[in-house]
Amino acid sequence: MSTTDMTIDEVKRVLLEAVATEAGVPAAELETDRPFTDYGLDSMAALTVGMEIEDVCGLSDLPVDLLWDHPTVDTLSEALWKLMSTEPVSVAMDGTR
Repeated sequence: MSTTDMTIDEVKRVLLEAVATEAGVPAAELETDRPFTDYGLDSMAALTVGMEIEDVCGLSDLPVDLLWDHPTVDTLSEALWKLMSTEPVSVAMDGTR
């Protein structure tokens, strides 16, 4: 399956596992609507989570403040899924697609 075929639930699962690992809690105990800071994630942990997301989801150059702009698993998974689902449209030199 390509990363563009991932469902939002699969993106959420990847994110949940990455955050749980960094927070040192079982993924089953992580509440997806609680801010990352509630689990003690700091900027270094956010960087590690971001790198994991890039690796697993096939993304690159994620905005550094993505985790802070979307501070929960629920909001971040939706933002990531939207990023993954947006494919650039090729436009020919004559302006046709």
